[in-house]
Amino acid sequence: MIEIAIQSPTPRVRCAIYTRKSSDAGLERDVNSLDAQREICAAYVKCNEHKGWCELPTRYDDGGYSGGTLDRPALRRLLADVEAGQIDVIVFYKIDRLTRSLADFVRLMEAMNRFSISFVSVTQSFDTSESMGRMVLNVLITFAQFEREMLSDRIKDKLAMMRRKGLFVNGHPPIGYDKVNGHLVVNDAEAEIVRDIFRRVAEYPSVFQLMKHLQAEGVCTKAFISKRGRRIGGTPMHAGSIYGLLRNPLYIGFIKDGEEWHEGQHEPIVDRELWDRAQDLRAARAQPRIAWDVSRNLLHGLIWDDSGRPLYTNTGGTGKRRYRYYDSEPKAPGRKKYLFKVRVRADMVEELTFTSVCAFFEDHAQVRKALLTLGNFDIKSQQINAQSQSVVKRLTQMGNDELRRLYEAVFVRVEVAKTELRLLLRCREIAQLLTSTHLLNDPVIASDGIEARVHLLSVNANLICAHRDFTLPIASPPLCGTPDKKLVNLISRAFAARAAVMANRDKPIAELAKTFKLGPSKFARLIRLTYLAPDIQAAIIDGNHPSDLTAHKLIYSTLPLDWYQQRLLLGFCVEGLSNENPPNSPHREVNHPGFAGGSTS
Repeated sequence: MIEIAIQSPTPRVRCAIYTRKSSDAGLERDVNSLDAQREICAAYVKCNEHKGWCELPTRYDDGGYSGGTLDRPALRRLLADVEAGQIDVIVFYKIDRLTRSLADFVRLMEAMNRFSISFVSVTQSFDTSESMGRMVLNVLITFAQFEREMLSDRIKDKLAMMRRKGLFVNGHPPIGYDKVNGHLVVNDAEAEIVRDIFRRVAEYPSVFQLMKHLQAEGVCTKAFISKRGRRIGGTPMHAGSIYGLLRNPLYIGFIKDGEEWHEGQHEPIVDRELWDRAQDLRAARAQPRIAWDVSRNLLHGLIWDDSGRPLYTNTGGTGKRRYRYYDSEPKAPGRKKYLFKVRVRADMVEELTFTSVCAFFEDHAQVRKALLTLGNFDIKSQQINAQSQSVVKRLTQMGNDELRRLYEAVFVRVEVAKTELRLLLRCREIAQLLTSTHLLNDPVIASDGIEARVHLLSVNANLICAHRDFTLPIASPPLCGTPDKKLVNLISRAFAARAAVMANRDKPIAELAKTFKLGPSKFARLIRLTYLAPDIQAAIIDGNHPSDLTAHKLIYSTLPLDWYQQRLLLGFCVEGLSNENPPNSPHREVNHPGFAGGSTS
């Protein structure tokens, strides 16, 4: 009997070839560097066919991308295919084609180890399955990173030398010039625009006024096409562009290298006298920034919004009307788009915080409630009264520095919500403040014990600013008592819009909306305000409306036809207004004396 040994087939190893080139020069040729790398790698894979290696048809080519970053389109597709289980081995010509950063390579190795992916370099022999091979690979990556950094330093030195010789090497030229064979050439049409801007700076009180006139005239920034075919610039002139134009010494024939100026080889397009006059005007109009001071910004680092985002200190205003405010995540690249920007006036929220803390210690029931969380059950009311009065007296005598240290010790955080201010106080520090005659020590880090117990103090307030307008912070009195001109004008415009519609029934709504400088949607919302309950209209005219009722809230609220539901929606105290029309009752038609011919139904 003859036994025949059947050899098991060699397992198939799927190989992906990755190629990269730092610059995009020469990529338009029929045979370029990427093709050469791929040909050598393909030959290497074919030599290992006896091991089951086979080349995948998908091309992973990154032309014109640096090895100092992993943000490359072909590399992202390669990693996605690895996660999908479509690749077993990654083949490349040289290790620096994959990455030139040691930190990036370590992250790649950790990611690939989870999927049991092997790296193969055609020109460098190493085995990542052994400790010696991993050491050699790390040494090669270290030298690749060193080579990239040395190349970067040489390029920086070359550009600095070119600037010292008066050559423009900052990329795309500014408005007024074109770049021809590496040299700046004056663009006559754009140069006249630049000179006109320098001359007109003195005609307007601010750059923003000049910007509005330039935008109305259709003046745009310089437009050009990038190497990748993307159009950049050509947008209406904005304030940042004008400020950059006025500060640029390129227009008087100089090249800027850091803080140094070098005489350029290009032709200036602005006279030095005109340029100096513009600089003098800028310096005279410049407003001094309010210096950042922790004691001045009492809640810096302690204030958050109700979405869990910290609020940062900032300044605004011009001239004597300078103000401070706290806002959320300025210039944060990863800011979540669905969260609105939160901004509150610093002086208002700080004053409300101080008032609320003093009011807390004056409310002996609240103080006792906070102490009960610590297990202090035998404290007498008279003792709490005396200690609380002493604390309030000390608070009113504190300076900003002492008050800041107190806030750091007592507050876990201060949260600003849309209709309230939340103060989270450490109960242990409250008890210490009642019994101690000195300022509290450094803030205590919360733990799982008694030190972590917190008392929530909630204050009704309308702190968050709508758009660029700041609102008053305290909503304590439910009724304002002072007519709001914006609300009154809004109601008046609503009746005027309704009268215009009734008088011009043959005209389309869009045409009538243009006469009020509104869109059709907002014009329809405006007319709906004429169907407000008569007592709500009277309250708005007399100023007896809730303090959180704004023009924005009034016009964008989804108003029900039922007057009772309108009062509930807009925050009116139903008992304080007319309660003649409970739910499901018929409405009376009332002519309000404040609007001639205006009636509601």
